[in-house]
Amino acid sequence: MLNSPNPSDSSAAQADTNEAFRQFVLAHPGRGTLKVQVTTAGLFPVPQARVEVTRRFGDTSRLLFKNVTDVSGIANNMVLPALPASYSQTAATARSSGTEYTVSVYHPSYIPFEKPISVYDGIETILPVALEPYVR
Repeated sequence: MLNSPNPSDSSAAQADTNEAFRQFVLAHPGRGTLKVQVTTAGLFPVPQARVEVTRRFGDTSRLLFKNVTDVSGIANNMVLPALPASYSQTAATARSSGTEYTVSVYHPSYIPFEKPISVYDGIETILPVALEPYVR
């Protein structure tokens, strides 16, 4: 479920961001899912990594999803707004058929990870993440 805005923030900037988000959801009626697979050295799962999905609206980045990886290093079932699948069917809109988000992964023992991703209507996007441990 998408995170709701912080009700204690009643500033004009928050109101503008909320309206921009509302317009974004209306313009992106499709839904795509995201699955993040977190490992170290590309082999060993990293459980309890915090996965955050954000999108920028003007000068503000809005947190849309927060999840934690399971014992297999997987965080899934993140359903996100996406452009309609029909956008990928015509030459005029095919290049803009994905909806952009930023995925960040945090764990106290590893260097933080951040990457832009595209989500598509009716498609599960799988993002493999190989975290690097901090050198102490």
